[in-house]
Amino acid sequence: MFESAGFVDHHTHLLYMAHPAPPARRFESVADFHRNVKERWSTPMDEEYQPLAVDDGLRGDLERALNEARDLGLCQITEAGLRDWAYLDALRDLRVRDVLPVRVRIFVASGIADLARMQRIGDPWLEIEGVKLYADGWVGPRTCAMCQPFTDEPGNDGVLFMTADELASRADPYAEAGWTIATHAIGDRGIETVLDAYEKVYGRDCPAAAPRIEHAQVLSDDLVTRMRDLGVVACIQPGFAVSDADSARRALGDRWELAYRWDLLLDAGVRVVAGSDYPIESLAPLVGLHRLVTGDFEDGRATGAPTLPLRTALDLMTDASAGVTVLSDEPTEDNLRELEIVEVRPAS
Repeated sequence: MFESAGFVDHHTHLLYMAHPAPPARRFESVADFHRNVKERWSTPMDEEYQPLAVDDGLRGDLERALNEARDLGLCQITEAGLRDWAYLDALRDLRVRDVLPVRVRIFVASGIADLARMQRIGDPWLEIEGVKLYADGWVGPRTCAMCQPFTDEPGNDGVLFMTADELASRADPYAEAGWTIATHAIGDRGIETVLDAYEKVYGRDCPAAAPRIEHAQVLSDDLVTRMRDLGVVACIQPGFAVSDADSARRALGDRWELAYRWDLLLDAGVRVVAGSDYPIESLAPLVGLHRLVTGDFEDGRATGAPTLPLRTALDLMTDASAGVTVLSDEPTEDNLRELEIVEVRPAS
């Protein structure tokens, strides 16, 4: 057996998937959703959802989902966009009963963020971290905001939900109050917009505040340098380069060479953390670790996706302060598919 620093997932939608809050509107596709949201001057983090009741159904669903996360090897998860305060109330109830199986961190969706309600809990098992905002769309539906149009859709440069000034205005009150700002940005124009906004909000204080960019997939040398100089944290997804490989190559053409290049961020000195973005990818950290290290699907299909050394990948996906995950064997590049979770011990 091998004791590892505990696996953590810095970006998941586990709570929402355990007990979904029905959206107020429905769309036929992700692309339609993104474009309709943009036309209404909204963002995916500002959409309305039908309110949830804090009852045994919600509490039971959250407890089961968190138990599953623990069974998969996780010591701690971060919900990347709390859509209803009922989730937090239910988690508080579970904590009072001492039945939280893993530690939970929360970024509140910008649509329900409320300075009056956002108070530090001061509990290592349950804490609010900050606010989640949304700058652009995704690669797959060709809605991430690009500096140049997609190679396979020459008239389309994606969807940008907010300008830098608008994003800075939304983020500033929470940044001023000391909350961490995390913003979804995938395309190079989306990332550039977020960096412009962070510079406006934080100025020289940006490294100390350590705001986050979620995903940061389509990079350039200039963007990597700016992220380093500003002290911005990149939250990357271990499985995305593998899952997106075929679609992203068609979408990006030559720009694929600088996409999903977590090694460039690390080499430049950018702080990088990892999260699954479940349910888009598997919640199981061993699946993400395998993809990040090999660039292959679990069945061995090669994609040519960028990879990281095993030790580097483990460091991104674990945190000793969160607890200990015991594996069936010491990980090597040859045994990743055979590893099993033996025990999970979240830190008290």
